[in-house]
Amino acid sequence: MRRRWVFGLLLALGLSTSLQAQQVPDAQGATYVSQDLKALNLYYGGMNAMQELLEEGQKGKPLKLFEKAKTRIEKRVKAGQVNPQDLAVWFNIERILGNNEELMRLGRFRLFLGGDCVDEEVISVCAQTAYLHGDLESAVFFLKAGDRFLPPNMERSVAISNLYANMGDADSALANMARLFKYPEFEIDAGIRYSLLLNDFGLDHEAYVALSLLQKRFPDALGVQLARAKFLQGREREEESAEAFEAIYRNPDFSEEAIAQDFGVILEELQGAELPPDHIAWQGNLRLSALACEARPESALLARVRGDVLVYHGDKREAVEAYEHSLTLPNGSRWEVYENISVTRHELRDLAGYLATAFAANEAFPDHERAPLLLGTALDMNGQSGQAITIFQLGLKRSQSQYQGNSPLAPEYYFRLGTAFFHTGDLENMSASLDRLLLFFPDHAQAKNNYAYYLGAFGVRLDDALTMVEAALKDQPENPNYWDTKAFVFMQQGKWAKAASCMESCLKFGGEKSADACMHAAAISYHLGRKEDMESFLVKAYELGAKLEDVDAVRRQLLQTPVLKSSI
Repeated sequence: MRRRWVFGLLLALGLSTSLQAQQVPDAQGATYVSQDLKALNLYYGGMNAMQELLEEGQKGKPLKLFEKAKTRIEKRVKAGQVNPQDLAVWFNIERILGNNEELMRLGRFRLFLGGDCVDEEVISVCAQTAYLHGDLESAVFFLKAGDRFLPPNMERSVAISNLYANMGDADSALANMARLFKYPEFEIDAGIRYSLLLNDFGLDHEAYVALSLLQKRFPDALGVQLARAKFLQGREREEESAEAFEAIYRNPDFSEEAIAQDFGVILEELQGAELPPDHIAWQGNLRLSALACEARPESALLARVRGDVLVYHGDKREAVEAYEHSLTLPNGSRWEVYENISVTRHELRDLAGYLATAFAANEAFPDHERAPLLLGTALDMNGQSGQAITIFQLGLKRSQSQYQGNSPLAPEYYFRLGTAFFHTGDLENMSASLDRLLLFFPDHAQAKNNYAYYLGAFGVRLDDALTMVEAALKDQPENPNYWDTKAFVFMQQGKWAKAASCMESCLKFGGEKSADACMHAAAISYHLGRKEDMESFLVKAYELGAKLEDVDAVRRQLLQTPVLKSSI
């Protein structure tokens, strides 16, 4: 196939300095040719070389291979021999190398050629590159070129409208979305987004009218009804909003799955916005989740959604009640709900309730692969570590048998066994369990931290403990628990100044919210002669949930200990 070229336009595109310096083929000399397979092989060779760079002991040369592929393709283009796949290879190379200026010029060249040279990738990559560099007009240019060359696309149209909105061009933003009204598959979504744009531009009345007209046209569309109900809620028209939502929840044509999905979206938005619990948006969501459960009392799914909303809002006791209620409803017995209840009870420090939930979960799902882990952990937390070890060992044996000796749960079993053996004072088996875990997962930061803490508590291998916790901190340098562990090991070595330095980091990164860290900080303060700080930290530990008898015991022990300031 032959295609005519315009010499001046091609020259003006300026694909590169070297291209501009070369003679460009005349209109009769430009042809489409088959793909350059040698350049393709060089490109894949470069990709493989990049992979080899990630593997220990391998040395790849991706840049050299990429340059060779580019040179071949560029030479063909200068000679007027063009292939869409060649240009795609060249485009990918510039993208990998981060040559954004060349990438954009090559993208414009592909638009100039049109046809098979334009695809969704070149549009989205160039638009994103322009946007990240603050060039909103170029981003719009590429996205609108996509509308010209490719089938209509909702995501692309939304991006264009948002860019126009960022540039303050309301008319263009609205017109761009309105152009999708002629496509039946986009009419509802485009109508909703059009209404939201009107609202964003402060045209509340127009937005309300648009949503009302859209509802008349599509009375059975859940998205339209939800958009209108949320609009009313946002305008604080609570009575109308409640009626609209209740109509949605009571309409049997709207599935509970769709309603639950919408709550999931709302929860993500609320969490992302980091709104305070007393914010009107949270209060509205709490009312709606209750209304949904009232409208569909038989729905276990919506009861679970109610539990999720309560958990994220911070109402954990009420969340447990909602989750437990969901278990009693038809088709409501789910393993995930038992796990949610267990986690929430643990956060409430209700260890007895945690254990009761674990037993109930094992009774309901005796063959679930995580059942031994849940029950064993609950037993361990309730001071029944010997029984926990037996449960873990049986569960590990069963899991290894099921997966023919390669259980994906083995690391967690070894982790839990290490903790349980520590609680029974079994140094040998604790070490063996965590050594086994680190043999297969040498970068397991949490295991290294716990191992270091346990060795510190036993008062043995303290240098090894420091090495482990330092490795954990290298992986997570702002983890307050890891800094607390390092401070604790220094405490066991009697190096109070170093312990104090580590505790400063612990508290800076959030350790002030940990009762254990505050108890350690109290001990460090006492040994450095700061008794007032010691008392402040002990009070803080009690406020954070430490038992009064434990706080008093630490105070008595410290006050009976001579103050030995370390010079280290």
